[in-house]
Amino acid sequence: MLTIDNLNDNKVLEISAKGKLTKDDYEIILPQLENLLDKHGKLRFLIKLEDFKGIEAEALWEEIEFDREHMDEYGKTAVVGDSSWEDWGTKISSLFFDTEMKYFDRSHEEQARNWVNN
Repeated sequence: MLTIDNLNDNKVLEISAKGKLTKDDYEIILPQLENLLDKHGKLRFLIKLEDFKGIEAEALWEEIEFDREHMDEYGKTAVVGDSSWEDWGTKISSLFFDTEMKYFDRSHEEQARNWVNN
């Protein structure tokens, strides 16, 4: 499940990703995200992974297509999780975006918030 949790005054959008992400999850959240990007312009992201089990192939394709269209509207991104493979996934993702991306362990969520807001 994907949910938009908050958009603060610094244009940091908090998103939670729980369990295994599906195409249906993206069909719900991507129009919301597109509206926020249209309204606010470039956004920063705080992505919180909770009990994250990965992403289905069709969902990954939806994300790749959306990211390709909007990558110039993405700012600094902090990813908060609790496993080494999530850290590696963040590092690999950062190769495809012209923005700073950094992984933080869940115990350092406040540090992630500070980093993405500055």
